[in-house]
Amino acid sequence: MRTPVIRRLGLALLLAVVSVPVPGWAQDPLRGTWRLVSFDVVTSNGLILEQFLGPEPVGAIMYDGTRMCVQITRLDRRNFASNDLRSGTPTERAVAYQTFIAYCGTYTVNLAEGVVVHQLEFSLFPNWTGTAQKRFFEVSGDRLTLTTPPYPSGGGQVTSRLVWERAK
Repeated sequence: MRTPVIRRLGLALLLAVVSVPVPGWAQDPLRGTWRLVSFDVVTSNGLILEQFLGPEPVGAIMYDGTRMCVQITRLDRRNFASNDLRSGTPTERAVAYQTFIAYCGTYTVNLAEGVVVHQLEFSLFPNWTGTAQKRFFEVSGDRLTLTTPPYPSGGGQVTSRLVWERAK
């Protein structure tokens, strides 16, 4: 009679241990640093548009298990005439702003739905500060693809598709 009780207790303990979230790669396949491979803006009919960062943007996205940070830019950004961070002309500052994406915050991963939500605490684009930015994700080997939900642009709907490679 004691054996079935011990088996049931053992099974209950095993199920309890298995259901406890364990930090690490299995629970968070995004954890780590990723380098940008490509950044496409895709129209609803499948056309790929050149996005505002030019044909070969560079960047990194980092997930540490709780927090995330992303920075994307273009390599051919011009230096300010002055070497003073605060002394750029209005045109220099506008171009610098238009050629850089940066934000950070916390994130949550829904493995079942293939969704990551970035809860932004700070953003170069002020309208995103304090917002939740949903991204669909797919991890295949050392590649991570993040895709935005459709959003309005140029009178139509587009999605952004960013492909990242795990940094070595």
